[in-house]
Order: sequence, then C-alpha cells, then structure tokens
Amino acid sequence: MIKQALALTLLALAAHSQASDAEKTPPFWGGAAELGSITTSGNTETSSLNGKFALWRKGIDWDTNYRLEALTSEEDGTVSKETYYGSVQFDRNFGEHSYLAIHADQERARFSGFTYQSTVSIGYGYRVIESDTMKLDLEAGPGYNRDKLENSGEIKDQGIARLVLKYGWEINKGTVFTQTASAEMGGDNSTYKSETGLKSQINGSLATKLTYKIKYVDQVPEENKNLDKEFGVTLVYSF
Repeated sequence: MIKQALALTLLALAAHSQASDAEKTPPFWGGAAELGSITTSGNTETSSLNGKFALWRKGIDWDTNYRLEALTSEEDGTVSKETYYGSVQFDRNFGEHSYLAIHADQERARFSGFTYQSTVSIGYGYRVIESDTMKLDLEAGPGYNRDKLENSGEIKDQGIARLVLKYGWEINKGTVFTQTASAEMGGDNSTYKSETGLKSQINGSLATKLTYKIKYVDQVPEENKNLDKEFGVTLVYSF
C-alpha cells in the first residue's frame, strides 16, 4: 500500500505545471515529491523503496517547512526495515539575515531499538550566504529530546543543545549540491546527522537526485549499532 500511495502521489503532482520560484514573490507555496530506491547498511542491509514529500511556504515575516519521509524494505516477503520521519519548522524573519527557528521532528524506525525519537527546539538562525547560486544557513539553540525504547518501553528525555548547518550550491544551471548537518547534544545521549545530495534537472519539473545520509547515536540499546548509513537514488518532481 505504501509503495502504491507514493507512486500515485508523484504521478498526481506531475500532472500539474507550476511557475518557478524565481518568478514568484512572497508569499507563495512550493514543494517537491521524491520516489526511488535505496540501499542501506548498519542495523540492516537491504534493498528498499524510499519516498519523500516536502512542502514549504515563503512569506514576508514567516517561512514554513514541512517534511515527510517513508522507507520500507522487504527480504523474502518479510519486512526488514520500516522508517517514518516527519518534521516541521517555522522561521520568524527579523531581517535579511537573522531569524528565529522553531523546529519539531519525530522518527519511528523499526529494528533501531527505539519506538520513536523526537525533538523540539527553538534557536537563532543566521543566513551567512544568500545569493542566486549559493545559500548557507546556521542555527543554534536549546531543545528537548524524548525517546522511547522499543523492548522495555522506557521513556528517556533530556535537554539538548541543537546545532544545524544548511548549505546549497547551484553548480551550474540544473545541477544543485546540498549539504545539511545537525548535532543534538545532551548530557545522557547525543545524535549527529548528515545528508549530502546532488540533484540534476531532467526538465523544468523533473530531476534525479543522489542522497547519502549518515546518522550516529551515542547511546543505543544493546545489539543495535550506533551508525546507520543510507544511499538513495530518487526521481524528484518540484512544484
């Protein structure tokens, strides 16, 4: 069902043509849908189906970003990996460079040792670079982390310091390199994430994308690994 739903979503979006962001002035909405295959190593080694959906609103005072991800894997007809991720971020713009970043996310991953891992944070953001071809945002601030262990059902929560880097570079027309990295550091546990992407435009709306993700958790339940890696190839439709 998940595979069919993701495919139908992408096809439905592809039926509509939209103006490019360059032709729009705030406020306006935009988004992207991705569908493709992925290989993983770490707690599991499988071939999987990967779907993502992003929706954002560019405003004058507020910017909003929503993100949903789903990853499913099967081995000999048996589910071997199932991960769902959702996040929302509200940015209150104070000027050309400064903004307040309000962020919340949750991940539910079977076979990770956690029933869920969730984070909320509020921090100061600064747009170090903001040009037509290159963007660099830095964010830092306090937050709160709440995890539920899968086997025992124990809840672990803590205060954290959250640091974020977001970088984008249009290498040439139709080719974009992206890099995001985050660190959620607490007294009991810390999580580090990195996502590197390279998107190549096929036509005005369709593109292919290579993505390499790393997630490292300091303290994990027994028999689980600290490091997870993912490499994916997806078809992207932007609207």
